[in-house]
Amino acid sequence: MLISKNSQLILRHSEIFQTKKVFFSGNIQDDFPLHLYTIITKINLQKKNDYISFKKQNKNIDVYNNLLVSQQMTNNCDTIIYYWPKDKSEAKFQLINIISCFPINTEIFIVGNNSSGVKSAPSIFDKWIEINKIEKAKHSILISGFIKKNSVFILEDFFKTHIWENLIIKSLPGVFGHKKIDEGSKLLVSTFSRKITGNVLDIGCGTGFLSVSLLHSSPNVKLTLVDNSLYALKCSQETLDSNKLTGEIIYSNLYSNIFKKFNLIISNPPFHHDLKTNFNIIEDMIRNSRKYLMLKGELRFVTNSCFKYDFLLKEFFKKHCILKKTSKYKVYQAFL
Repeated sequence: MLISKNSQLILRHSEIFQTKKVFFSGNIQDDFPLHLYTIITKINLQKKNDYISFKKQNKNIDVYNNLLVSQQMTNNCDTIIYYWPKDKSEAKFQLINIISCFPINTEIFIVGNNSSGVKSAPSIFDKWIEINKIEKAKHSILISGFIKKNSVFILEDFFKTHIWENLIIKSLPGVFGHKKIDEGSKLLVSTFSRKITGNVLDIGCGTGFLSVSLLHSSPNVKLTLVDNSLYALKCSQETLDSNKLTGEIIYSNLYSNIFKKFNLIISNPPFHHDLKTNFNIIEDMIRNSRKYLMLKGELRFVTNSCFKYDFLLKEFFKKHCILKKTSKYKVYQAFL
């Protein structure tokens, strides 16, 4: 079993958890929680594909795929193991939710990569957690302590609202575009017009910014929004509702849950996986897009100006071009 550096740090203290009833949550990157020996193990996963994988491996452990943690989920647990994500605001959002579901004196372990901002956990959560120990190893940090004060969690308090050309964009921590509307997304949106018609697929919909912008300029399109993040899907729904627009929102890891074809696929695809650069998502999106495009269908996506995908687009499409470009971003357009 290959486990992450963060899980390796937890593993070094595995004897502590043999008498514990453990609730796992956060940025879990491996299946280590399934193998740690405890009295009780419960796990909440953010990505449905991870949830399905965990459920297949072990039917005796309670595994959840919920946007928010509830007291019903954490019932009978006395210990928290939380994997710190790459974004501190996301960690605060998730942990305040988790702490609100546990009683005072619950033991908590927070583990994360050095470069993720986990070092700031003691100061961020000083109001709620009494930190007792910090250990460092393998470029990871493990923080342990006890809940000293219950938090009050209100979901609406964590939504950030952006206004762009009279459109309301709703965002939660950890969702791309949370702090501000991405300039690359704005460039892609600037290429939208009333000429766009038919069925459109928004891959990696995030806050829903691309979709509501397209519906604003082309109100007759039929939109399908997909993402593999529960937070993103929630934001997209809130953004659509706030603008009194409609679209079909589906959980999907790229095309994993898509079973029809589209006239147009739009996307601002990520090129990071956590803290590491990763181009697999963009390349998979391009390679497999033709299976989900109608005859003469179009793929339109934005990427950094320094990245080149002409070789892939030439392989899978009849023609392609750079539709628009700035010093930082460019929009590719490709036709079957």
